[in-house]
Amino acid sequence: MEQALRSILLVDDEDDHHFITKLTLRQAGYAGEFHGVHSAESALDRLRSSANKPDLMLVDINMPATNGFELLEVCEREGLLPNGRTMVVMCSSSNRPVDIDAANRLKSVSDYIEKAFTTEHFEHLKNSFALNRA
Repeated sequence: MEQALRSILLVDDEDDHHFITKLTLRQAGYAGEFHGVHSAESALDRLRSSANKPDLMLVDINMPATNGFELLEVCEREGLLPNGRTMVVMCSSSNRPVDIDAANRLKSVSDYIEKAFTTEHFEHLKNSFALNRA
């Protein structure tokens, strides 16, 4: 049975990216839950306190205070990720090989996409999620 994406968590400090992501998800026909946080600390609070882990977590690399890599390193150290449910995708305006390599070294990261988030990205991620959870 195919698993559908039911909940998405966006971790990005830019309001524009939150707006674009929500708009793109709506255009793609996504009708599940969407939660957006603007900092790594807020994402950690949500992951630590919620029994309902997101199906998809989109993480920006460049954020103030704690960047996306540091966030995921903390999540891995604390056993929050990988968790068998959440597909983590780094979502950045950078296409530098050093960033892509750093993302690929993290156990919790499933994919890396370059901003801006598009309906094609969503379809790809939705299909990957269904294949990996089947």
